[in-house]
Amino acid sequence: MAHIVVTRPQGKGQELADLLSAQGHKVTQCPVLNIEYLDSDEQQLATLDEADIAIFVSQDAVTGLYQQRASLPASLQCVAVGEATAEAIESHFQYRALVPEQHDSEGVLALPQLQQVDGKSVVLVKGRGGRTLIAKTLKQRGAFVNPLVVYERSAAQPSSDAWLKQWQQDKVDALVITSNSSVDAIFASQDPQLLQWLKSRHFYIVSARTGAHLEQQGVASDHISIAAGVTNQAIAACIDSEQENNMSEQPEQEPASSNEPAAKVNKPDSKMQSDAAPAGQRQGMSKIGLLALLIALGAGAGTGYLYWQQYQQQSHAAEQENAALTQMQQRVQQLQSANQALTEQIKALGSAQQTQQQQSQQWQQDFNDDISRQLSANQRSLITHVEQSIAAAQDNTQPPLDMNELRRLVALADFKIWSENNYAGAASVLERADALLASYPGNAQLRRAIHSDLQTLASIELADVQAIVLTLHGLGQQVDKLAFNMVDLPDEPVAADNQELSDNVSDWRANLGRSWDKLVDDFIKVRKREATIEPLLDNEQQRLIKQRLHFYLDQAGFAATHQYIDLYKQSLQGAADLITRYFDLSQPQTSQFLSQLKQLRLQQLTPAQPVKLATVSVLEES
Repeated sequence: MAHIVVTRPQGKGQELADLLSAQGHKVTQCPVLNIEYLDSDEQQLATLDEADIAIFVSQDAVTGLYQQRASLPASLQCVAVGEATAEAIESHFQYRALVPEQHDSEGVLALPQLQQVDGKSVVLVKGRGGRTLIAKTLKQRGAFVNPLVVYERSAAQPSSDAWLKQWQQDKVDALVITSNSSVDAIFASQDPQLLQWLKSRHFYIVSARTGAHLEQQGVASDHISIAAGVTNQAIAACIDSEQENNMSEQPEQEPASSNEPAAKVNKPDSKMQSDAAPAGQRQGMSKIGLLALLIALGAGAGTGYLYWQQYQQQSHAAEQENAALTQMQQRVQQLQSANQALTEQIKALGSAQQTQQQQSQQWQQDFNDDISRQLSANQRSLITHVEQSIAAAQDNTQPPLDMNELRRLVALADFKIWSENNYAGAASVLERADALLASYPGNAQLRRAIHSDLQTLASIELADVQAIVLTLHGLGQQVDKLAFNMVDLPDEPVAADNQELSDNVSDWRANLGRSWDKLVDDFIKVRKREATIEPLLDNEQQRLIKQRLHFYLDQAGFAATHQYIDLYKQSLQGAADLITRYFDLSQPQTSQFLSQLKQLRLQQLTPAQPVKLATVSVLEES
């Protein structure tokens, strides 16, 4: 049996290794790729909530998404490349996915559910790199495709020299490869001798695309075997079938003939008999005849020993061949039993399918008969009229260009710009007008004007209204945390204590004044301050000011949403004035709040210059 290397990533080759070991092969597991799961941001994961279809390209894609998100929307339709991927989706998300008959990108694109996807949102859960066929084809069919990269494959070693030397030393016969990335990792060597040895091995793969990639590396096509599927059972069956074919093609070794040794033994005897025939010569050959007889007997004994040894070897080889033949017969019997059971299952499925087809045909016939009975003469007449209209529409004669339809489209685009400020909608309408003109030659000037207007609309960069509204909402949550600018009373001036009376009689006037001041101070307390004191705000006034600030912020959000530019700026200015007048600007939170208001006021909600469509002028002149 063969020595096979399984190159699947860590943890994914054990089941295949067990199957091959049960078949009698020597198996070595050598993961040549490392799988690293990547973190996606919230915006990328949020595309799943708005998607109609999610396509998973591998089991790793399912695992990578599950590590970041434990559930999927109930309305989401999941598609898996193969059965193993579908089982992973059902295990992690309890959702049964659609599986194509052909387990590759082409099979996914052939699903009926992916034929009419115009306007639908599709999320492609995949690894970094890989094929772009699914994304390109779905975009051509009109779908909005959002790639969600959740894992990355990389070579386990930068060079494959160490692997190849070890495999060559271990006398490896074949390798199991399941991806083009594994092929690149294995052929990452600069040693021509190692690469030549590698190309002489047998490769078991799961797709024709990987086979083409191996042929590009210089591997002969007869050294490549493609399994019937990507499952471990399909790969093991491919290897088992290939090994049986190799054994059946080996020529049987014929046992050595025993005639030649016998002839050698008989030759001395015949010579001895010819020499002993004349009776008169026996006395003259006593010594010479005896010597010849001994030589003949020695030669015969040696030849007999060689013949016996060869016979023992042939007997041992025959026993081994009989044991191998017995094992092969048992294997053939098992395969015949399995084949018979499979044939019976296929017959049962064929019978059930035939019955179902007959029932379906009978139901279709009954339905058609019922519809035919229900159709009235007027309905048949209407069908005839529709068929005539369809036949007339399929006529090769092209109707003339409808200029009124073209003018309506251009007017609608102009209305969306001036009345709705909807520049994306205007561009979409102009694209419809250009598609209408594309079928009619001789309108190059109009089409140039349309494409010029499309470039102008595409170059307009406006602020994200949704982001502005969210920022205003966040500022509204911070209003209650802002500190008012409360008045700090200045310190009272410390007056010199000159209330002591003098003993001098001449100071009687000063003593009288001090006595009077002391008397007044006992009844009335007067404090003098030089700073201007503003009136303080009570709790009700503070509440009203914050409500007014909330109103300005809500009004600014409403104005931004409806493109009321003047109202938007006035509301932000009013909010800034309230912050400046009543709140403590020395606080970092207040100063940052005011700075964000100024930045929002500078946001460009409409173009700096009014947009005038060149198509309108050209259409008026034509």
